[in-house]
Amino acid sequence: MFRYLEECDKALVLGIGGGGDIFATLPTRNFLRRIGVEAYIGCVAWERFILDPKPGPRALEELVNIQELSETVCIGGPDTITEDGVKLQASYLSERLGEKVVLVDITKGVKKTARGLDEALSKLGANLLIGVDGGGDILARGIEKNLRSPLCDSVMLASLYHMKNRNLIGVFAAGCDGELSLEEILSYLSDIASIGGYLGAYGMTEEDAEIHERLVNGMVSEVSKIALLSFKGFKGSINIREGLYRVETSIISTITFYLDTEKVYSLSPIAKAVSDSENIIEANMKLNKMGIRTEFDLELEAQRRGARSYRELFKDKFKNS
Repeated sequence: MFRYLEECDKALVLGIGGGGDIFATLPTRNFLRRIGVEAYIGCVAWERFILDPKPGPRALEELVNIQELSETVCIGGPDTITEDGVKLQASYLSERLGEKVVLVDITKGVKKTARGLDEALSKLGANLLIGVDGGGDILARGIEKNLRSPLCDSVMLASLYHMKNRNLIGVFAAGCDGELSLEEILSYLSDIASIGGYLGAYGMTEEDAEIHERLVNGMVSEVSKIALLSFKGFKGSINIREGLYRVETSIISTITFYLDTEKVYSLSPIAKAVSDSENIIEANMKLNKMGIRTEFDLELEAQRRGARSYRELFKDKFKNS
């Protein structure tokens, strides 16, 4: 990984799996700053339906109190909200950190997202992007039985692949989002390593844990909270999503694994499938044609049912558990 940092004095660390992944960027941000690299953080403007009742990611045109960097990327702050009043997790984090955050609009397709990220990096004066996924489902291939949110990850992986600027992938708290199991992720990491795509890893420090605890307190990001518990020595099963799923956690949950974007993309049928999509609807349809149900589909169902919680949306499953 250090070869990526040799000529880097400013980087963007981006949560690429949705709004909650901005918390997964924190250990990498802290690491970069310790070695003298200025680091911005950000995420995709897409919150879970329990926070934002409108299905799908948000376009820049739907955000208030932002500074546009490109057609698909903007700077936000503590007062950034959607036009209908939803405050993003990134906005709360911006308030706690006392610094601006970067928000990405993936509604306009892969190529525009990639171009927008390149333009944003240029305006920020950054020459490296690290896309961090909390949980590791960015490594999914579309065949995993518990895969539930492949759309944002696949669009962002394809977008990073098409960027001109240097970038790499980070996987934080492997298996802690209840989609891919730790065994699946470790197997996929080995596959990536076998083709030269493993770049190294970083484990949370005591200072990272202290910062993490202060910033994630009261937030809904379960992956980052599990990582913090793991740092304190917890191991075993934890319920997430209001008790709908169980995940296994261990000290491995405190680690961020860094990977070569091209190698990750080369092993991702779902990222390749959405690579030429011109908007988020088309990308979703491409995954649907592969027999894959996405987080967008789940949010549309939640809207139809008027559900604002996992217990409401999956009440039959809770009833039988």
